[in-house]
Amino acid sequence: MKKLYGIQVLSYSAIMLSITFVPTIAKSLGANWMEISVVVGSYNLAYFLSSFIFGRLADVHGRRRFIVGGLLLATLAFFLQYFYTSYLTLLIFRILAGFTVGIFPAAVISTAHDFGMKMGKLSSWGALGWAIGSYSAGIIAMITNLRLTFLISSLFFLIAFIISLPVKDSGVRVKNIPVFPVNVLRKNYPLYLSYFLRHASATMIWTFWVLYIERIGGNYFWQAATMGINSTTQFFVMYFYTDLGKSKNLVLYGLIFSSITFLSYAFINNVWLIIPVQVLLAVSWSFLYVGSLKFLTERNPEKATATGLLNSTISISSAVGPFLGGAVMLLFNSYSALMITAFLISSLGILLFWIKCK
Repeated sequence: MKKLYGIQVLSYSAIMLSITFVPTIAKSLGANWMEISVVVGSYNLAYFLSSFIFGRLADVHGRRRFIVGGLLLATLAFFLQYFYTSYLTLLIFRILAGFTVGIFPAAVISTAHDFGMKMGKLSSWGALGWAIGSYSAGIIAMITNLRLTFLISSLFFLIAFIISLPVKDSGVRVKNIPVFPVNVLRKNYPLYLSYFLRHASATMIWTFWVLYIERIGGNYFWQAATMGINSTTQFFVMYFYTDLGKSKNLVLYGLIFSSITFLSYAFINNVWLIIPVQVLLAVSWSFLYVGSLKFLTERNPEKATATGLLNSTISISSAVGPFLGGAVMLLFNSYSALMITAFLISSLGILLFWIKCK
């Protein structure tokens, strides 16, 4: 099942390649603060709907078909992005891309758990993919044009699809899962809601990240490399440490470190100072994400449904966050105000999880 590691690396590389400069591309097409938020948020909303639907279906009908089919559809959707000609076509193609990348992640995670693979190590290969995608996007942007990032991302998905063909189905089926899994939501809502608050705060920032890095002196490479530093550190933290920690502690510390990170951004005015903060960000996400996967797979027989809902939580918060960020930027036109607002919202997630799961 080590092929799943390859799928993680390639798919996450493709996603990051495609995501990194979307705000810059949208701005070049004449988009204002809120229109940038719309193109980012719509992608994530489509991802939410897809994760919600296909997480449950992977439990009921088996994982493999959604891994293979999802990767094939992502290959096609990401290829289409290369042909954007206006803000509207960019928006449409991003929505299609978002829907296709929500099909396979829960099936991959559940298959890995079915075969006894460690969640930390599996996640670490996804983080390595984020790093590769970030650095690649920066290099491509420096030597050619931003449009090419979409073409290369499609190629990565094609290779992942080919690798997925020999993957075996685990044979696990979970019957009688309702279309709307109320029991799974009720059982795990403190985690989902805390995650929502944290990640909505994060995507308020990520929506304008490349523009923020440009403001403090970073060129195209720095705009991508600051993401790559985060992802590279995640790989090592996830691979060597997170499987050793208790799930509740990992989640709580991940939430706390995230809030500290967001507040720190408000006081940075030089791109070099961002490096240690990105390391802290990497630790926070590694703890939170792997801790959440462990929390859900250890406590729920409906593993694909529970992790699919986590992906849905990530994506719906990623849809809400850009609109909140756009509103803050329209009101204050200040990156410091954006970061402080993110800190305050994410702090609510710390209190909720600590009170409900202590």
